[in-house]
Amino acid sequence: MGMNTFLELAQKRYSCRIFIEKTVEAEKLQLVLEAGRIAPTATNAQPVRVFVLKSESALSKIRKATPMAYNAPVVLMVCYDSSISYRASKYNDPHDSGYEDGSIVTTHMMLEAKDLGLDTLWARGFNAQDIEKAFDLPPQMKLVCLLDVGYADPERGNPSPRHSQRIPMEEFSQEL
Repeated sequence: MGMNTFLELAQKRYSCRIFIEKTVEAEKLQLVLEAGRIAPTATNAQPVRVFVLKSESALSKIRKATPMAYNAPVVLMVCYDSSISYRASKYNDPHDSGYEDGSIVTTHMMLEAKDLGLDTLWARGFNAQDIEKAFDLPPQMKLVCLLDVGYADPERGNPSPRHSQRIPMEEFSQEL
């Protein structure tokens, strides 16, 4: 499919909240996952793990945990392994970069999905610890977000009115 420019691709991507019942093709899903796999992470630690929820039992479990799955045919549960994620401790900063790494990976997957004609929703409306328990994740595995993936309903799955609202460039960016 391919978009003309990166900015056009980024502008066309939106948070889809109404998906149709259409299977996401295995080839497309593999490309989406590959886009995430090659995404940069702090010190290239690669702590991100993506759990692909597409079986009826897995989808049922995530839909019980949060309404943010929006009946997508695939939900990617983006996590990171806190035992290997980068911390800037030599700079006296204990911040764990796993959340940023997970967000970067998710962004890569989200944009690749759009380029392939799929729609997505980046979701964080849930209790992460409840979901980690429901899926029996080990304690070092931390849930960053969910990425719903599928095909938008052509009549009702449109961007929200907020989608195109942006602050002015002068407010967003300033030289120091």
